[in-house]
Amino acid sequence: MQISCIIFLGGMISVLDIRVKKKIGTLDMDISFTMERPLITVVFGRSGSGKTTLANIIAGLLSPDIGMIRFEDSVYCDTEKRIDISADKRGIGYVFQEHRLFPHLNVKDNLTFGRFPGGRKSKTDFSKIVDLLKIGHLLERYPDTLSGGEAQRAAIGRALFACTSFMIMDEPLSSLDLRLKNELIPYIALIPENFSFPMIYITHSSEEVKKLAGMVALINSGKLVSYDVPDKVYDQSGLRPFAA
Repeated sequence: MQISCIIFLGGMISVLDIRVKKKIGTLDMDISFTMERPLITVVFGRSGSGKTTLANIIAGLLSPDIGMIRFEDSVYCDTEKRIDISADKRGIGYVFQEHRLFPHLNVKDNLTFGRFPGGRKSKTDFSKIVDLLKIGHLLERYPDTLSGGEAQRAAIGRALFACTSFMIMDEPLSSLDLRLKNELIPYIALIPENFSFPMIYITHSSEEVKKLAGMVALINSGKLVSYDVPDKVYDQSGLRPFAA
């Protein structure tokens, strides 16, 4: 059975519709939901629940068996119509668990490199990104001289500069200690209101849900358990049974 959850919030506009099915090994994914702008939707679930698989399908790094992904007026994927736009043409700013900065490029060149895949023309001002993330003093430095938090801020900046549609962050804080996590969360929270990019934020941390989520997509074994505002998800399902 396919689960469909479509919600409407005052002042919000539906921009991202996702309906996908994918079977990989023992994972049988069947997930549908609609995101709004501006908003952070946190995809929450334990390890192996399908969070990263879902992110990679949305980003175009993996194709669904059956499904449709639409952003505003653009159809990124429609298996029925045999449409599957390549990842570099979707304009998604993707932040991975590891920073994945190019070691031979300084921070400034890493930031601007993101606009080249797919011939993207950035929608964001370079100086605004630098100021928001407070990385101006890092621009001439190389990745091997950065702390974990500095490197991940640079990776977020690169994704922002490349983004022309929406952001995906796949557990970007998982490799950091608690101090660095708490340091980075405020920067992430500021992105939608400053750049008007909706964001899918993937985590198995209930603390990150509490601090970042506008909406929560709670998934388990490839299925959508609940999609609602955080308080209602806590009331209806709770998070503890689905945590890592």
